[in-house]
Amino acid sequence: MNEAIATWIALLPPQILFLIPALALLESLVFVGLFVSGVFLLGTCSLIYAQGDTSLVIIVLLAFSGAIAGDHIGFYLAYFAGPKLWQKRWVRKQVIRRKVHYRKFRRFLLSSAPAAICIGRLSPPLRSIFPLIAGAAGVEPRQFFLYDLLACCIWASGLSILVVGINEF
Repeated sequence: MNEAIATWIALLPPQILFLIPALALLESLVFVGLFVSGVFLLGTCSLIYAQGDTSLVIIVLLAFSGAIAGDHIGFYLAYFAGPKLWQKRWVRKQVIRRKVHYRKFRRFLLSSAPAAICIGRLSPPLRSIFPLIAGAAGVEPRQFFLYDLLACCIWASGLSILVVGINEF
């Protein structure tokens, strides 16, 4: 059985390497990430690492680049569409109905954005939604980039630990 699995892994084409940033991107994209599980990315990274042709550093850098790209797509989508969203009558009505003032709500989002970006990247169900919230709240792009860079570094190091751990068993 182990020989059959080893043979199958050896037959994987080298082009499968491009699947890593694509899966990381899809996992972190707005709303698509709710349906694409991180298990696909972890399994793909583990298979490629087990093949032995690619170093762990390259695998993690590819996943990191896909994650950063997906987060920034969601952020900039909401960053540019956010002001128009707050001008919609339905949104204003919902905020007023809940007796939440826009300024107070926005201040809360801006003050908790750094922690939310880091925690959101490490929480699979929230991973694709938090960049959208940060963009809609009006977080500065430079601030988002710095906190997202930190969060993706932590996430990528965790991915590398999991990939090595899976292949050691």
